[in-house]
Amino acid sequence: MEVYRAGRRGRGLLRTGLGLLAIFVLLLLAYVILPVGTDRVVLLGSDARAAEPSRSDTIVVAKAGGGVLAVPRDTLVQIPGVGQDKVNAALAHGGPELAVETLEELTGVPIGNYVVVDFGAVEEIVDALGGITVEVEQPIAYGMDGRYVSIPAGRQTLNGFEALAYVRYRGGPTADIGRIGRQQEFLRALVAEATSPRKLVRLPLVARAVWTNVDTNMNPVSAGRLALRMWLFGVGEVELYPGTPQYINGISYWVPDRAAGARAVEATIA
Repeated sequence: MEVYRAGRRGRGLLRTGLGLLAIFVLLLLAYVILPVGTDRVVLLGSDARAAEPSRSDTIVVAKAGGGVLAVPRDTLVQIPGVGQDKVNAALAHGGPELAVETLEELTGVPIGNYVVVDFGAVEEIVDALGGITVEVEQPIAYGMDGRYVSIPAGRQTLNGFEALAYVRYRGGPTADIGRIGRQQEFLRALVAEATSPRKLVRLPLVARAVWTNVDTNMNPVSAGRLALRMWLFGVGEVELYPGTPQYINGISYWVPDRAAGARAVEATIA
């Protein structure tokens, strides 16, 4: 009889344990899958130089389960507490928090989260992945940081230095707008490489390269959840915030088209 009762107790504990495990898994899935917060993040690529305020050279707003909106760095905006200026000046005036606030005013959607990446991190991250493959539309050849780089057109596998040159190059007739297109191509290729099964063994090196070169207001759990949601749901539409290049008082700006911008926001990060 005692053996029978002990067996019943053991089976009962097992069922309880399995039930608690099932509840934990369901809660974890709900936490990952269901929307919590804005699910949006601003990626700011900083190309800071010595003795200069740090400005955001690359500005991208992404939404998990949504899309990506690239904002040209010369976009004329109203920076809270500062006035009208280029959107990339917000980082210099008030750090990433002011950059986020400025982009929230421009897009009309809450964002909250930010990740600031030093452009130098691109080289380290790509090398940690073992290279990255992109379609190079036009040949790239120029000097960067005292080194010369030459990348022919076509499908190319770039090392870290070449990838950094690829995302920073502003030559050609489209200048910064062309560079934004290359940066979008780079981000797509980076996601493809990082999620490839053959690169799983390299992920610890990539994670170390990322976390030692970024500044973010997200804790590791929130950042991991957002990254996992982006991996699960993918990235949809990728658009450029529309506008026109104009010179105002001798300074080059990207003057935003607010009506077309609202449609771009709706298609990507709303």
